[in-house]
Amino acid sequence: MRILLTGFEAFGGESINSSQETAMAVSCDDIDIVHRILPVSFKRGGKAICESIDETKPDIIIMLGQSGKSDCIKIERIAVNLMDAKKPDNDGYTPNEECIASDGPAAYFSSFQVKHLRNQLDRNGISAKVSNSAGLYVCNMTYFKALHYVSIVGEEIKVVFVHLPKISEQWPLSKLLKAVKQLILATIS
Repeated sequence: MRILLTGFEAFGGESINSSQETAMAVSCDDIDIVHRILPVSFKRGGKAICESIDETKPDIIIMLGQSGKSDCIKIERIAVNLMDAKKPDNDGYTPNEECIASDGPAAYFSSFQVKHLRNQLDRNGISAKVSNSAGLYVCNMTYFKALHYVSIVGEEIKVVFVHLPKISEQWPLSKLLKAVKQLILATIS
């Protein structure tokens, strides 16, 4: 069993991204985890996730992103085929109601039962909720690209996107690591 665990580089003038810090630090005994950091770029991010899938040949993809305003873990149910942003990405690009994939559906759902994943976190004392919107920024775009790519190539790879809060006193890296380890265990059970 191989898991591709992704996070994102820092963006928006910040020096760290909780998803990058967490993704790079996670390890689980007897589970093959491959780590990749994606660019916060509408133009490069989709290519990066597809190349990572081809290179690593995972069974499961767990994509992590940072939600600066969140006070809990958010397990994303849906990726929509739309890019729209008020702020530019790290390349300075700001899409305006653009389709991600002209040959794709309006949306994809996670291949996981997201409530099952949330329940695993709840049972371990980690505050989490199911979210029905991954937003319209790079997180949603790469989530959609991953699900679309997996559907096109016909691979039976399960995919989920999880937004993490910023690293803080309430959410230290150790707590984020515990949460992601529990998610990994829930995805393989």
